Amino acid sequence: MEEKEKKEILSKIQSMEKELFFLKEKVLSFGESKATSSSVTLGLPKQTPVIEEKDTVSLEEGPNWFIQWIGQNLFVKLGVFSLILASVWFFYLAIEEYWINESVRIWIGIISSLPILWYGHKTKETRPYLSPSLLGLGIAVLFSAYYSGYVWYDLYGTETCFVGLILLSLTAVGLSYSEKSEVLFGFASLGVFLAPILVSTGQNSYPFLFTYLLIWNALFFWIRKEMPWKAVPLIILLANHLIFAAWADGNLNEAKVFFPLVFQIGVYLLFLIREFQILKNTIEENPILTLVSIGFTLGLGFLQAFWIFGIFYPTLKPFLLTLVLIVFYAIYQRSIEDNSLTTNKKKLYDIIGLFGLPLIISVIVMGLTGKTLAFSLISFAFVVTMAATYSKQLYMYLATFPVWFFALFYIFAFTYRSFNEIPFLNGRFFIFFTGSLYLLLSYFYSRKFSPFSKFFLYSAYPYFLLGNFVEIYLGFAPEKRLFLYSISLIFYGLITLVFGFQKQIQSLKVAGFVSLALVVAKFYLYDFWNLSLGYRILAGLFLGITLIVTGTFYNRIKKETT
Repeated sequence: MEEKEKKEILSKIQSMEKELFFLKEKVLSFGESKATSSSVTLGLPKQTPVIEEKDTVSLEEGPNWFIQWIGQNLFVKLGVFSLILASVWFFYLAIEEYWINESVRIWIGIISSLPILWYGHKTKETRPYLSPSLLGLGIAVLFSAYYSGYVWYDLYGTETCFVGLILLSLTAVGLSYSEKSEVLFGFASLGVFLAPILVSTGQNSYPFLFTYLLIWNALFFWIRKEMPWKAVPLIILLANHLIFAAWADGNLNEAKVFFPLVFQIGVYLLFLIREFQILKNTIEENPILTLVSIGFTLGLGFLQAFWIFGIFYPTLKPFLLTLVLIVFYAIYQRSIEDNSLTTNKKKLYDIIGLFGLPLIISVIVMGLTGKTLAFSLISFAFVVTMAATYSKQLYMYLATFPVWFFALFYIFAFTYRSFNEIPFLNGRFFIFFTGSLYLLLSYFYSRKFSPFSKFFLYSAYPYFLLGNFVEIYLGFAPEKRLFLYSISLIFYGLITLVFGFQKQIQSLKVAGFVSLALVVAKFYLYDFWNLSLGYRILAGLFLGITLIVTGTFYNRIKKETT
């Protein structure tokens, strides 16, 4: 409102200056000759155009915005914090010196909060940065004074103290809602979380604690949807998990699963649903803190679920943690469907989609071992690649590359020969074969989506050859290995070359040509000098036939194209 009035006043002043200039020129033209009037007119200052206020840049939007924020916002909060410290230290000194007795101390705290609250309310229009901090300070002083009467002087019982602290905190919540003040809501939230801790008698009444916190989180869910707050949601999320972790460290093993599990599920769902709703409204602005809140909600929820399921349902832990991730992606998918995605929005959701990727991998790793784990990792990388290509999510597509790398080479963790294992007819070679097939399918499915798809194509054939070499190395005697390496290169090189010529696929032609070139180089540089006479004859025979067939294909293609 003030900005609009400022623009109108500035526009009126400029129009009045313009009118005054023309009146002055007209008066001078009456009293002087035409020539003089002309010279005077020429000597007059140039008319200045009206400057539109919308083209000016305010201090908050200009390069000094950081200094402005420090001066108007941070300094105020530091000043209030300094006053709190000074008051606490003075109060402590007065108690140490016994300048004031017990009852007077309580009343001093209560009465001193009233002028702070009054002044904070009075300055809410003139000093918007100072007012919420003063209101929060006044409530904090009142809260501390009331609690002091319980903890130091036993003026009232535990139930009375708890009810009083809750009423004070809820009053602060109501004020923050009416004032739409994030700072004041932060003070209120602090009181809400501290109340059960301050009056705790050590009886481990966790059903009451978690019910109380869940009700408070539901209230925050209702308030948050109308407020563009950024930092408070993250602070409240961390406070929830900090309280749970402090309690669970010594009590979770002896407790029943219902209340801790319901509390964690409730916090997980409330925060995910709420932050995705807020993201929908702030996605075009600065959603960094909202993204951080979503990431922490998923990460901390997963860790707490891992803790709970590990104690109460250890055998079902991988399955239950998978359900936690499914819930996240269900809410994520629903949020995407509710949005009309632009390019920037899509990039943002692509980044969010990556949040669950390392957690899915951890679930796979903790639930499986050995060859089963290797096959699961390769299958997971393939499925995520297909899903990223289908949904056109480039960030998720690129994030699969390190997963592919780890999955493809995890098989080497158990490259040893087992008893009764048949070469090329075992689980290890099946993983090499499946991995090559997945790589090839990933290329054909995503080649129109991303130029990075060539990574899959250029990896499929070498990975399959590598699997053959591993089987030869583990399954045959040393004197046969060199010969079998050459036979593998000849066999697969000839197949890929023939198929590449028939289907006119240049990459397969290159792969086959490189394989045969390696065989030729290996035969003349190494096999010729190291193989026994019999294997040397066989290697030369196979190589000669293959090269003749290859030359025939090349000559036929040349005749067809000329």
